[in-house]
Amino acid sequence: MKPINFLFVFGLIYLLSCSQPTSKEDYLNKFSRFVQRVEENHKKYTTNDWEWADKKFERYNSEWYINYRNEFTFEDQIKIKGLIIKYHALKNKESIGDLLHDLFKDDVNNIGDKFQQYVDEDLDEDLDKIIDGATEIGDSAVKVLEQVVKELDESF
Repeated sequence: MKPINFLFVFGLIYLLSCSQPTSKEDYLNKFSRFVQRVEENHKKYTTNDWEWADKKFERYNSEWYINYRNEFTFEDQIKIKGLIIKYHALKNKESIGDLLHDLFKDDVNNIGDKFQQYVDEDLDEDLDKIIDGATEIGDSAVKVLEQVVKELDESF
């Protein structure tokens, strides 16, 4: 292999490896910086610029996201969805409300299903525990109050 070809291939491999996130934190930081760059420059973007941005966005939104999806916390998920909303809003000048609805619809439905399952399966038992606890606290409070009154009465 000629030295020039070797340098070109090495440089290309280096550039590709630098752009791919190497950890969950790196993914979040690079995705944030990417959306920030789009925000700063979107008014000047040409069709080619948007094509480049869309390709990069798709890598963040699918390929690279999949690599770390099991590591993301709930807060990370919110941040990622916020970045997705911001990107789409900058590109399409869409209604943020429509984007929020589409992105969070499944999450809200999932939470609603879990809440309904809780109500159906565990709520009665938890309410019984709360009532038992409140009764115990009330009984203890009455006993303490009776003891205080008795001690006051004895001291006079």
